[in-house]
Amino acid sequence: MQRILLLAAWLLVMTVTTATANPITATGEGDSKEQALSAALRRAVEQGVGTLVKSETTVVDSALVDDKIYSHSKGYVKTYKILKEQKTSEGVAVTVSALVDTRVLQEDMADVMKILQASTVVNNPRILVAFSTKSKDKIFSDKEFTEEIYNGIVESLTDQQFRVVDKAAAERFGTQVSDTHAIDVDLNKAAAYGRKYNAEYTLYYNVSGVVREGAVGKSVLLNIKTQLIDNTRAQVITSKKVEQSGMGQTVDQALEKAGREGGKKIVTPMIDVLQKEWMDMQQNGAFYTIVIDGLDDPELIAQFTEMFEKFPLASQAREVESGGGITTFEARYKGKRDRLDRDVLRTARELGWVLKKVRAEGARSTWKRL
Repeated sequence: MQRILLLAAWLLVMTVTTATANPITATGEGDSKEQALSAALRRAVEQGVGTLVKSETTVVDSALVDDKIYSHSKGYVKTYKILKEQKTSEGVAVTVSALVDTRVLQEDMADVMKILQASTVVNNPRILVAFSTKSKDKIFSDKEFTEEIYNGIVESLTDQQFRVVDKAAAERFGTQVSDTHAIDVDLNKAAAYGRKYNAEYTLYYNVSGVVREGAVGKSVLLNIKTQLIDNTRAQVITSKKVEQSGMGQTVDQALEKAGREGGKKIVTPMIDVLQKEWMDMQQNGAFYTIVIDGLDDPELIAQFTEMFEKFPLASQAREVESGGGITTFEARYKGKRDRLDRDVLRTARELGWVLKKVRAEGARSTWKRL
């Protein structure tokens, strides 16, 4: 019968802050001193996990905890002291007094619970909606007109319960992008602006069109083009274009009608792509690229891949390319960039390496092994 473990729901886990502030005494056995020591440290961490369990619990398969928590036991132990070492009929027994890093253990336990809950609870992403001010025709850059498009887009997104960055931040984004670079040339910079405002995606749109004189008024035909950018990976996940007509007594009236309806219209073909992309990212994580300069030994590459993949938020880690002292890895990761960097460094420490981050842009980071 498969073993199970009772774990506190992650919100309850995070309320425990001092339970393992004191050293933990634990004993481990093995064929050698090294194996017994590793077993003792693992048991110290298991006791640390035990202090996080509350009366209100969720029953889960322990395999995930074994793989994602206990496989990193040494990484949770700040310091330890061997209290006793003795031979047994089956090998060696070692007793230690270990100080467990409760804060990091809490964070990883919370990550495990999030993984378990991901299939049933998925919040919609935050989106930054920004207008390109590079239109050649001044009439289609008029502030009141572009705000009508913006309002139509935001209305459709919020109706679908997507969170939207405030308008002021969006306007600053659009101005900065237009003033500094073309968005289709440097997506990394565009994505960085989006992340600055804590947006997982950026919906970036521009407008062109034709104004016609009618017998009794004015008419316009708008072409609204959008790019939906995944700010985590600095990639365009979909591009769409719609046409929208509008009529009025004046050009401004015609633009206003066409703008708002066009804004609503452009969201519809993007919703399915966005929801599918976001669901996949929440359940499986986004792909990141990790480059390590100073690493090309096959055995060390395999050790790094195996160790990194065992962190709660990491999966599908693999070597993509190596040679000339440089190795490139790819992995899915369910957390934010700073958490990924933390786990890269933790992997290095567990392997006895020293890494320094050289560069980070979009979903790619480069590290130097010292």
